Amino acid sequence: MEAERRFASEPHEKGAVLNVFASLFRPLIEVACEYSVSAREITDVLRRVYLQGLEARLAAQKRPTSDARLALIAGLNRSEVASLRRNGRFSTSGDTPSAATADQVSSILTAWHTQTRFSGAYGLALDLDLAPITDSPRASFQELVESTCPGLDWEAVLDELVASGSIEIIDAKVARCRSRAYVLPKGDSSVIERAARFLEAAAGSFAHNILQRGGPDYFERTVVSDFALTEKGRDEFLKWSSKSGQEFLTELDTTLAKIAETMSSANGKRYGVGVYFFEEHSQAPVTTAPEKSMPAVEKRVSQPRVIEEIDVLAPKQPKK
Repeated sequence: MEAERRFASEPHEKGAVLNVFASLFRPLIEVACEYSVSAREITDVLRRVYLQGLEARLAAQKRPTSDARLALIAGLNRSEVASLRRNGRFSTSGDTPSAATADQVSSILTAWHTQTRFSGAYGLALDLDLAPITDSPRASFQELVESTCPGLDWEAVLDELVASGSIEIIDAKVARCRSRAYVLPKGDSSVIERAARFLEAAAGSFAHNILQRGGPDYFERTVVSDFALTEKGRDEFLKWSSKSGQEFLTELDTTLAKIAETMSSANGKRYGVGVYFFEEHSQAPVTTAPEKSMPAVEKRVSQPRVIEEIDVLAPKQPKK
């Protein structure tokens, strides 16, 4: 039991860990409300995931994984544990067909920019015929898909990339790459699954560094504005970071493709780096940038503003 209750004698650290979970869920509550997800449903999901992790941990230690033992460690009663285990397991978002398709599409775009058959100097993607054409000097998009992801429907991939704005069709016969990034169209249901997948990846990276179970620490850095920004300042920073972030990810993607040529393995694991823009919601004090010194001017004393109270539930009055 000692291993499972590592933080029992360290209430300060345990409280800090609980704050991690609170911070993780807080911005997602609005999403839950938007999709009519109740607190009970979230609790059931969390308990089930907790039991899955606990069961895997005990199994790795070659220890019993009975309902009674899981209930004792998890702080649940045995009937709850039995019910949660009986109701099946959740697959991770990375196991869903839509997430796999997103990975395959991204791989195709990478191959288009890195493989000499489909790219030119400096990693520029060449124009491709949609399908093989006899005596054509160009390779085809069909060949690109079949060489990168054998068995994948190349026409379906073509539709996906056109919808996302990553490619355009010229004269109904040539595919031209407009962007190396594959951005899912707004409103696509797989956007939610993709968010789940990469939120899990980010949390996993932080957990790796907190637990320090060997191996290198994973890179984690952030930059936050020292001062509160206006919306115009936000938009300017968002524009700059989006451009620079995409260039950085493109460089990493090219590097990964080169590493994979000699250091890939079917028994290995996949690794990645994520870049995202965020709005900080912490309780840290917010300040504004110091104003430039100005000549002293006479200050006018303004009258206090009168605040008119209204009944927010009262019906609207007709305009006179």
